[in-house]
Amino acid sequence: MAQHLFIVSREQPDLFSYLSREFSAESEVTVIIDRRQGQRRASEERAANEERAANAERAANAERAANQERSANEERVANEKRALAHANRRQSDRRRKAELVGQLSTLGYAFVRLA
Repeated sequence: MAQHLFIVSREQPDLFSYLSREFSAESEVTVIIDRRQGQRRASEERAANEERAANAERAANAERAANQERSANEERVANEKRALAHANRRQSDRRRKAELVGQLSTLGYAFVRLA
């Protein structure tokens, strides 16, 4: 089973909420907020927005976890695929990171196939 990841820009909390709702029943899709921090000194308002988005992410993940039932065999296979992907990861990381940054800034999200 392929695993997919939506990374949503911090400036798009409505998109994050929408995608979280749309994919809440999909066990192979995870939606997260971009965790990169551009400036270390964020304003209080921005920190509050990030906290709300993180809370929404946690709630969506908890709901998804409650709805998901995976067999032990599927989990083992997924872990093996992730381990293999991680072993090959360093070769393509730099190119992929630039592509993801471009998608986040232009589209407001990036879609990644993990396995």
